[in-house]
Amino acid sequence: MSYFAPIMLTSLMFGMGLSLKVADFSRVFTLPKAALTGLIGQLLLLPLLGFGLCVVLDLNGIVAIGIMLLTLCPGGVLSNMFTLIGRGDLALSVTMTSISSLVTVFTLPFVLNLSLLFFDNNSIQLSLPFLKTASQIMMMTIIPVSIGMFVLHKAPQFAENSRKWVRRGCNVFLPLVILSIVVKNDGAWFQDFMKLGAITVLLNVLSILLGFGLGKLAGLDFKKVRTLSIEVGAQNAMLGVTIAISPFLMNNAEVALVPSIYGITMVAILWGYTAIVGYRDDRRAALVEC
Repeated sequence: MSYFAPIMLTSLMFGMGLSLKVADFSRVFTLPKAALTGLIGQLLLLPLLGFGLCVVLDLNGIVAIGIMLLTLCPGGVLSNMFTLIGRGDLALSVTMTSISSLVTVFTLPFVLNLSLLFFDNNSIQLSLPFLKTASQIMMMTIIPVSIGMFVLHKAPQFAENSRKWVRRGCNVFLPLVILSIVVKNDGAWFQDFMKLGAITVLLNVLSILLGFGLGKLAGLDFKKVRTLSIEVGAQNAMLGVTIAISPFLMNNAEVALVPSIYGITMVAILWGYTAIVGYRDDRRAALVEC
């Protein structure tokens, strides 16, 4: 499974590339205020939130590193899906996901190394070589996304037919990884779920509120505020799990516990969040019609 995970993540990134165009990256210049506000929240304030949570709750070792790894991950394709469901600004969501995926290639190994030093734990490899880590993340994210974009540009019909199958195949990735961790830990994962589930729920709720608050402070319209709350609140748990269990990087299944549990609680919370905001939109529309 540790070798299978990078392959599946690479396939998912390729599938994401099949839906992206160069305009999705350049859109940051047409939506500068919203995109920059969201990226500051996701790339700077979210890791600070994770760090603060670890300090306040006196977390260290495996759990603290898992939280920091998670908060350093970019948004994933799930954030785009929930933005669509929650009637947010899909163009802004895709822009943030695309750019954050590019930037975290460099920020993740640097800040994660600082986190490993601060939350020292003898069971974790104390140093992740920057260039090696950045190149591995790039191999699993930026390069397959670029190939997918190239395929979309050269063969749009083929890309249209292929991307749904790529995504369907990758939908089983996180459940399979969680199952492998359960088996490897002899069922102890369920105990960890009860212990860490509250922490991941708290982190997810605070990150959603962070994105919402930033959007309000920036004076954005409700669609963009909603998008920022989803983008900042939906991290790429699959990337976090892959980095943790990859034999080329951390090779530590225990670190993967936090992102794997977060992957479950995040989906439940965002489903609830988008259902609530959708219901409010319907109520507003009904009142306007009356």
